[in-house]
Amino acid sequence: MSHPIRTAASTAGWGLFLTSSWTWCIGMWLPIVLLGMYGWPGFWLFAIPNVIGCAAMGYLVKSREHSQSLVEKHRGPMRWFSVATIAYQLFFLAFIFGTQGWMLGMSGSTLFALLVPAAAFIIALAASFIPWPVWPWIGTLLFAASMVSWGFLGSSVTEQIENTGSEPSLDLVPLAPLIILGFLACPWLDATFHRARQLAPSRHAFGIFGITFFAMLLFITCYYRVSGTDFWWFVLAFFCYQTIFTMSVHLREIRLLSAARGWGSPGLLMACSLIGLVIGYSIWQVCCTSIARDWLDDTYLRFMALYGLVFPAWILAFMLGRGRWTSGNMAVFIIGLLIALPMAELGMLHASKWWLMPAVATLLASAAIISIRNRQAVASSTS
Repeated sequence: MSHPIRTAASTAGWGLFLTSSWTWCIGMWLPIVLLGMYGWPGFWLFAIPNVIGCAAMGYLVKSREHSQSLVEKHRGPMRWFSVATIAYQLFFLAFIFGTQGWMLGMSGSTLFALLVPAAAFIIALAASFIPWPVWPWIGTLLFAASMVSWGFLGSSVTEQIENTGSEPSLDLVPLAPLIILGFLACPWLDATFHRARQLAPSRHAFGIFGITFFAMLLFITCYYRVSGTDFWWFVLAFFCYQTIFTMSVHLREIRLLSAARGWGSPGLLMACSLIGLVIGYSIWQVCCTSIARDWLDDTYLRFMALYGLVFPAWILAFMLGRGRWTSGNMAVFIIGLLIALPMAELGMLHASKWWLMPAVATLLASAAIISIRNRQAVASSTS
């Protein structure tokens, strides 16, 4: 291929790599939850900041060198972001395949809640050794597979979605800051985004990602109400190959980013990521089916606190805010979390959604305090 064509193809490939990397159990399931609760307004609240925030990150990171500098300074938090992401995928697979065990010829059994995520992790670990030049091709193939599945499922279910759901539309107001903050911030801590920024020949890979990821989100609406039908097999396959892809690239980053300030050995971090499987399968074992489903739903939403509060707080305070990792700053960060997380628990699961507003405000305040402390420290050291 000529150089311009090769550059365009590589740019498109890395854009589709990002689409497949970012299509994991938040994008594959949270829109379904929000559609049930709020109808189309809930979907748009999810989709718009998600697409804009993730695509914009590639343009705001000024150069490959800028990305490499951010990774070097924050490789520890980035690796733990990957640990949390892998754990979330394993929990999600245990959740879904425990629920769907009856479809797999195991009436009354939840053994697939253990077998499927365990097998997915093993496959992902083996795939994580595939060299980087192959990954854009794999991402492209998975995106194509998803679009083919969309063709099989059609749009009849999407056309049934209404503009209202089971919850008051006004609840979207306090929910919005949590969702917007999470999707604007989290790409900065995702090592796969930085990998694409460094290896793609053009930052326009992120523009392609924005377009194709939005297409992926529209595809997700087509299985809003197809559980238990023949079409559900396409959805289960989609869950498997997308989560395996996401786990693979994050397992690879955990290994490749191991160095000084890496916050743990690759073996330790990979072992920690298995906690998601342990949580998901354990819930199935200790609860009857009806209670287990409620616990699994709630735990799925609790994972979201990492991406709506914990990781964004770190990014604002220590990455974008350039706070130093001093004992004082870490104390401010931890205290902010200890105040905010109980309010988030109340807002998401137990009481009014308006509890989410002070939760987000608390972490924004703690990040601002850390940033101010850093500027004061720099000013005093130069005076």
